[in-house]
Formats: sequence, structure tokens, C-alpha cells
Amino acid sequence: MHADGARSLPMLMAEARLALAVRVRPAGGVRVGGDVHDAVMTPAGPRLLIGDVRGHGPAAAPLAAVVLAAFRDIAATEEDPVRLVRALDARIRPHLGEEDFVTLLLADLRPNEVRLVNCGHPPPLRIDECLVPLAPPLPCPPLGLDPEPQVQRAKVLPHQRLLLHTDGLTDARAADDTFFSLDEHALGALLAPTLDEALDRLLDLLQRHIGSAAPTDDLTLMLLQPAPGTHLSPP
Repeated sequence: MHADGARSLPMLMAEARLALAVRVRPAGGVRVGGDVHDAVMTPAGPRLLIGDVRGHGPAAAPLAAVVLAAFRDIAATEEDPVRLVRALDARIRPHLGEEDFVTLLLADLRPNEVRLVNCGHPPPLRIDECLVPLAPPLPCPPLGLDPEPQVQRAKVLPHQRLLLHTDGLTDARAADDTFFSLDEHALGALLAPTLDEALDRLLDLLQRHIGSAAPTDDLTLMLLQPAPGTHLSPP
């Protein structure tokens, strides 16, 4: 399971002196789904995107492709993440069906800090001695539902990690209908020696939780940490 969707580290993360591991697992074992993720280098530093189109699997893939294309057109040159989100919302509106929407999380990395814009997406997890959800102070609707984006700033120190994920993680259910828990076992997995090991162990925990059942939702995981002994360049 954990080998599906494994990605090599983007070159821009090496340039930014960040370690990054990514795992992608579309629902039903297909090759494409409704999750979106990407990373670009801006003049101020690295910017990460993770998002989730309503629905899953191949039916959600066309809208996911629209979101990704719009991000790649704008994200490297638009400094303000709030303006970026508004531009993305405007770009995808013509492609939305009556009930469509897209949850979205932007993460701009700065020295010892992350600047987040969260539009209806699961909050990222800061990983240290415990798992800390970086929930936005005020909820914001997803793209397509009149979002009112705001920037949230949070400390992320060099010894800490940050997990960005779609709801395919926390919405995964066992045979008894219990949800996957981000508990001490998940924390132990995410503190593995390397980021790749951490995601593999987390996915192993998830597989044991759902058992033999096929995943019913797309899942994307992005785990990052400043490389040892380095610091992000200031903006």
C-alpha cells in the first residue's frame, strides 16, 4: 500500500534546504483522483499546496487538474497568499458544477515559521512531543463557496515536522465504523528517523486500521522538515 504514489523529493525542496516526503493513494487503486498537491519556489521561499476536490477517484480528476494548472500559472509570482487564493477561486469557478467545491491549504515556509491559508481543509499537524493541529482561528469556506481567506502564522522550528494531509486520513474507517485516530501510535510513526519511513509507518497503521477493506477516499500526505543544520533563507 505505501509504495503507491511514492514521489521523489522535488528539486526545489533541495534548493530551499527542506526535506519533503509525499505519498499519494487515490481511492479504489486507480492512478488518478481528486486530491491536489504541489510545491513551488517563490521569491520569498517555498510554497506548498494541498487540496481536495469534492468527490474522489477518476470522476474528480478533471477538476483537480484545473486547480493544479491554475496554481502552477500563478503561485510562483503572486507574493500574497490571500490574493493567490482569490485568484485560484476565480480561475476555477467556470469549471465548477452546481455542488462542486475544493478544499485548499497553502503553506508558505519562512524561517522558523509557516504562514497558512486554509479554505475548508483539514489543519496541518505540527509534530514534536505531541501532535498539534494548526487549526485556523476562523473557519473559511472552500473554493467555490465564497471563501474569505486569511493568513495564519505558526511556529515550526527546525527540529519539528509538519504534516499536510487530505481527509482520506482522518475519515478512514475500520470495519466497526471507527475513524482512524491521530494518537500516540500515529505520533510514534511520524517521528521515525526519516520522513519517508515516517509516512510508510503511518500508512501501515492506516492499513491495519481499515483491514482488508478497499480505501474509499483519495489520500495525500506531505511531510516536511528543515534539513538538519540548515535554516530557510529569510524573505
